[in-house]
Amino acid sequence: MKPLNILRFLLLIFGCGTFLVGCTATGPAGKWEVDQGVQQAFEAGQVFPDHTYYYLGSIAAPVSVIAINNRFTLRTRVWAQVDMTEQRLNGWLSLYQTERFTGCEYYGGVILTPDGQQAGLWYSQNSINIIRMPEPGVVEVFQPHTISGATCGAADDGGQNIMP
Repeated sequence: MKPLNILRFLLLIFGCGTFLVGCTATGPAGKWEVDQGVQQAFEAGQVFPDHTYYYLGSIAAPVSVIAINNRFTLRTRVWAQVDMTEQRLNGWLSLYQTERFTGCEYYGGVILTPDGQQAGLWYSQNSINIIRMPEPGVVEVFQPHTISGATCGAADDGGQNIMP
């Protein structure tokens, strides 16, 4: 493939991705940011007090975990709530350690509201996400994905886990 064709292809993909994200994220947008301190805390098995935990995927081996500060309400159709214990988190971490060789690294970070408040924390192989705050005190956290738009570590579900 010629370099000019490669450049056109990449610009087309970037343009389509930008268009899709722009159509999806209506209302005030927050941020899903990588933070090594949060990643280290998750990997140390720390359960954050005053947070409600949610996961994507199987409860036995979720692909993503979030902890939402109890000052906020999570509006979701994709995240399942779970009572988090150190034992459960450490069990998940044991599974995640075996997956490190699949080419998908785990990251941790913060979930920020549009005005910069920390609404929660996350741990996932997928480091890009859309965060919305449709009304004060309410956050929406979409299914995270990779730069390519795919989800790392999850089976293709035909888009069923993506919030509209």
